Amino acid sequence: MRRKTALTALLVLIFIFVPIMGICETIDWKQYNEGIRLAKKENKKVFLHFRTGWCGYCKQMELITFKDNSVVRFLNEHFVSIKVDGDKEKSFVKAYKVKGYPDNRWLDEKIKEAYRLPGFVGPETFLFFLEYIQTDSYKTMDPIKYYRSR
Repeated sequence: MRRKTALTALLVLIFIFVPIMGICETIDWKQYNEGIRLAKKENKKVFLHFRTGWCGYCKQMELITFKDNSVVRFLNEHFVSIKVDGDKEKSFVKAYKVKGYPDNRWLDEKIKEAYRLPGFVGPETFLFFLEYIQTDSYKTMDPIKYYRSR
């Protein structure tokens, strides 16, 4: 009887805390070519994240920003997300003239660069820029004006 009660309690805790903690939510990362094809097909903007394995700030973005439920949901809903390893995919690094890591880029629906945000970006600021890009506000105003207009 105690075993059933303990198992029931454990299952209840799992069903309560897993959705809250967002353990099951992850960004649907694509490889570069696959992501570009998908973005064109779905007429979506692209979030392009350049990183390396040795970069401390890249690791922080992985652990903090890219684990935030709001960021994960927004990216998965509105963008095609592409992760590029700067050490292994040097041709893309050269093509986008990446100078440091992490480097975050957004491409519009025509796969033209829309906005660039280098360096570590925390979840709240990152979510702000996701909204700024997704609403096309970057076309008519700078981020400060957009922030004041919200």
